[in-house]
Amino acid sequence: MNKKRQKIHDQIFIVCSLGLVFFMPIFGRILPSVIFLMVINWIIEGGFKKIPAIFHEKHRILTISFTVIYILYLVGMLYSKNMKYGFFDLQIKLSMLLFPLIFATIDKDFPIRKLTTNVFKAFIAGCVTGTLILFIISICSFLGSSNPQVFFYTIFSRFLHPSYLSMYLNLAVSILAYYMIQKEQPLTKKLRILFFILAFYLSCVIILLSSKAGIFSLLFLYLLIVIYLLVINKQVWKGLLFFFLVLVIFYAGYSFLPIIAERFKKVESVLSEQKKPSPEKMESNSERLVVWKAAIEVIRENSIFGVGTGDVKDALLLEYQKENRSLVYNMRLNAHNQFLQTYIALGILGVLLLLSGLVLPGWLAIRRHHFIYFSFLLVFTINILVESMLEVQAGVIYYAFFNALLFSGLEIVPNKVPDPN
Repeated sequence: MNKKRQKIHDQIFIVCSLGLVFFMPIFGRILPSVIFLMVINWIIEGGFKKIPAIFHEKHRILTISFTVIYILYLVGMLYSKNMKYGFFDLQIKLSMLLFPLIFATIDKDFPIRKLTTNVFKAFIAGCVTGTLILFIISICSFLGSSNPQVFFYTIFSRFLHPSYLSMYLNLAVSILAYYMIQKEQPLTKKLRILFFILAFYLSCVIILLSSKAGIFSLLFLYLLIVIYLLVINKQVWKGLLFFFLVLVIFYAGYSFLPIIAERFKKVESVLSEQKKPSPEKMESNSERLVVWKAAIEVIRENSIFGVGTGDVKDALLLEYQKENRSLVYNMRLNAHNQFLQTYIALGILGVLLLLSGLVLPGWLAIRRHHFIYFSFLLVFTINILVESMLEVQAGVIYYAFFNALLFSGLEIVPNKVPDPN
């Protein structure tokens, strides 16, 4: 292929990538169409012809290894009874096959560092734009109803469930924070002020979203920043001062925002409750305890191979019936924990693949001092402990794209970061 034609294909891929991450926090329905364009561009480019070359380079082999769990889901169809749900699940998870494949076949001279920088910019722009739209809608609603709850939780987050939007915003905060604390390419004073304002704004939105996993993720992210300042940058006083500010901010949020405090008190109440939750009326924390218990029972009966890709929901619903949990049965809830969900479907091999796909890249990210990739994996892991995020498009596309992109960035020489300017 001549260079001019290759450049056109590269530009299409870049534009699609930027569009994907920009609309991710705003309008998720457009994402499958964008991915379709990326795949068509990859096919016309002849990307499939580069597949044999993958196995000649270690980093490309590691990138394509992220598809193994999807292949295992395909194998799980062989012993599934509910083929309709199985094919639907494979369709939802298709990004876990496509993005590692596309990134594993990228040419050596492709500007991956420049793409990463522009993706960061587009993603932050999407997060800011999406949340500003939410504020405009909520302000209009507040003027009509005078109800302050329009600025909190699901009433505020109209485009996405608060857990998913909070996860997106946490990644945006980690990107902004990293560029402020890294020393390799110091920011200009104007950029530093802008990044600080954006990080503070997005942190406030995460708190307003009232997702418990989102707030815990933000806390862990801030602690990670403290560790980076203390261990990597050797800035002891700056690290201790930031840690003190984090404690003050979270205490103030807990003390002066009763809606948020109430959600965390409910967690404490559920965990300390001695009697079983009522089958007819439960809150989200109680629901999780019920579905986790049911999921563990299903796993005990199918601990080696699982029930198969298509029979996960049926197995859980049957267990809800046995436990006489009519509310969670009628809501048709999944396991609300991706590790349990994957274990039910694929057995012990599936959950080990999922775990290794988070732990091993996380270890590599630590060794390469790749703050953003490690924070991405950390926040995602925290969230999938309480949500089955690889069962819905909002979680699968986010994980599959950013994981493939950031893992590709591990090949970049350590201690050199994309220029944010």
